[in-house]
Amino acid sequence: MTGGGRGRAVECRWWTSGTRMTGAEGRPRWWTPRLGEREALVSLAATPGPLPATAATWLAEGRDPARLLRAHSPEPAAVVARLDALGLRLLLPGDEGWPLAATPPDPPCAWLFVSGPAPPAATASVAVVGGRRASPLRRAAARSIGAGLARAGWCVVSGGAVGVDAAAHDGALDAGGRTVVVLGCGLDVPYPRANTGLFARVRAAGGTLASEHPPGTPPRAAHFLPRNRLIAALSAAVVVVEAAEDSGSLSTARAAGSRGVGHVLVLPGAPWDPGAVGCNLLIRDGATLVRSLTDILEELGATVGGDGTPVDQAWSGLDPPARAVLTALIDGQLLGRGRLAAATDLPPAAPDAALLDLELAGMVRRTTAGIRAIGLPRARVAGPTLPTGAAADPSPGRVGADRSPPERAGAGGRPGPSPGPRGPPQATPSAEVLERGGSAGDDDGDD
Repeated sequence: MTGGGRGRAVECRWWTSGTRMTGAEGRPRWWTPRLGEREALVSLAATPGPLPATAATWLAEGRDPARLLRAHSPEPAAVVARLDALGLRLLLPGDEGWPLAATPPDPPCAWLFVSGPAPPAATASVAVVGGRRASPLRRAAARSIGAGLARAGWCVVSGGAVGVDAAAHDGALDAGGRTVVVLGCGLDVPYPRANTGLFARVRAAGGTLASEHPPGTPPRAAHFLPRNRLIAALSAAVVVVEAAEDSGSLSTARAAGSRGVGHVLVLPGAPWDPGAVGCNLLIRDGATLVRSLTDILEELGATVGGDGTPVDQAWSGLDPPARAVLTALIDGQLLGRGRLAAATDLPPAAPDAALLDLELAGMVRRTTAGIRAIGLPRARVAGPTLPTGAAADPSPGRVGADRSPPERAGAGGRPGPSPGPRGPPQATPSAEVLERGGSAGDDDGDD
């Protein structure tokens, strides 16, 4: 990650090209009293300095944007020309397509740099979030949920990080749906590098990349918590697939709850699963436990098709030994053969036969380090059910990959009762919501 001083140089290099500078403080030389408010905002949005959320707070307090300009603020015409050259746009409140009019975040947002179409209204979108180091099983769950939501007519919003975020975006794209990536850096900055192919795919599919930060802004730790509030504000619900204690996913969920609008939906996990600590805390505080895509859609007030097949249906194709093995592995942890045999309490030869069946089905992987679940069983009956570990089996250690809907948080960021139905009226779940696989999770620095 770029250091502080060097980062500032990167941030302002292309904006200041050809711009006369007057020093560290004061208005730029090009400023005149006749400068319009929009021109001032365009320049301010491209000015390196305080975090965008801080500048937005000052503007919300009634401060004149022209008085916030600095000596190095770029000329508005130069900003627009550079954005055009990069294929980007700057959206301001009041512009056609401004997505935050009905759901302003806290702190507020004063502008968005956008690649692609403007993000849809929050009532048509659902956020799917989780950690960078999530287990293969939780990434598979995120992909399944992203695909199921997209097939049901929802736009999937996430942060573009490796791990759960990337899996959710991939699932939406695989299903032919729309997705919005909210970044904590400039839209021309390839970060994380592991996801540059994903971002290109989003653009090619007509999706959206959005950021408060001007082009050239490097990723910094301080950018990601403010970024999370935008993910929440752009969504009718936040589905938390994975959240360690004090993770960025928790901040996204609490941003949704603190506004008093928006649902908070959470996949549960076993008490000993470090990736589920934050999930279980949210459920304890009143968020809705997610067992299936049906739960999510019902919570959103969308029409749920199918025959109401129970969550267990997706597991019905597994024989008892395979069910026992997958249940023992459901938390995504690596288990050796001895520990797996002890956890399943199966006869000596049964675990090996079950593992072979699960490997051939693409649900587990054996390595020298141990055995790990990497995928979810496919539903045999068409319907919007996502099999999750927690509710399908009473066995300890099952983490749900698809299940119940979330609730929203109340005052102070604690989840509370969910608001009334919202979302696209045409939302109809697809026949099959389970997708196999997940996305590799490199370190991404935003959680």
